Amino acid sequence: MRHIVAGVDLTVIGRRVADRAGMIAESTGSDLNLVHVLEPVAEALISRDLAGLMREHQTDQAQKLAEWVRGRTKARVNLEVVKGSPSWELVSRAKAADLTVVGSSSVDVFAIGPVSARVARMSTSDTLIVRRQPRVPYRRILAAVDFSEASRAAIEHAIASFPEADITAVFSLPSRFDPILAGAGLFQEEIEASRLTRIEAAKDRMAEFTASRNGEVRTLVVDGPPAETIEEAVRRRNADLVVVANRGASATRMVLLGTVAESLVREAPCDVMVVRDKSAFRRP
Repeated sequence: MRHIVAGVDLTVIGRRVADRAGMIAESTGSDLNLVHVLEPVAEALISRDLAGLMREHQTDQAQKLAEWVRGRTKARVNLEVVKGSPSWELVSRAKAADLTVVGSSSVDVFAIGPVSARVARMSTSDTLIVRRQPRVPYRRILAAVDFSEASRAAIEHAIASFPEADITAVFSLPSRFDPILAGAGLFQEEIEASRLTRIEAAKDRMAEFTASRNGEVRTLVVDGPPAETIEEAVRRRNADLVVVANRGASATRMVLLGTVAESLVREAPCDVMVVRDKSAFRRP
């Protein structure tokens, strides 16, 4: 990484975003650009004088936040205070960034707000959604894999970005095809036997998939829908970050998240990093 963009507001979540971004910037030798966006207030019928007072207060608080971050990191920290749509301004700056950092909802820390959701979908850089209070660098990371080259890139990215972390590659064996097999005439015993066979095949595939990183990456094969099984793995292993590759689709002005990435962004009980596979995008 060389350049990190962090979208910050004046809430507790904004401070968490700034703090985590500062940690990553220092550990990777990156520059950090904090971006605070002043939203239009015309729809609230706020007078020009009051709007000016609000702008002064927001700018002053954003500058204090930047100074606070500078006191906690050795990375070079810049602050931009701009007017406009928060998601659009962040996505625009993400074009020149290696990583864009945003926060979860300030109302519900385990939910994702509309701005962060748009950034995660539209950003062309890797995106980190911060939920938890940063206290130490990431220590336990789960990387969701599907044996594709995109998910291999996600593992490599996690190793390169967080070399001191304990990284586990997780594969979830889908269960959505079992009802179709039942409808095709298989008995429940046959379906269960088939799943056991496929789980063993997945373990062999996982060993082959991670062979080049033998000793650096742990492996875990679980049975069930990815979002649910990975959420359970996060709780059991006390993971503080989930890394997932995006293999979504691109349109003229946006990039869509894949199904698994979208689910984890919304439901994982820890921070989530979406790694963009820039070579794999295709139109829906």
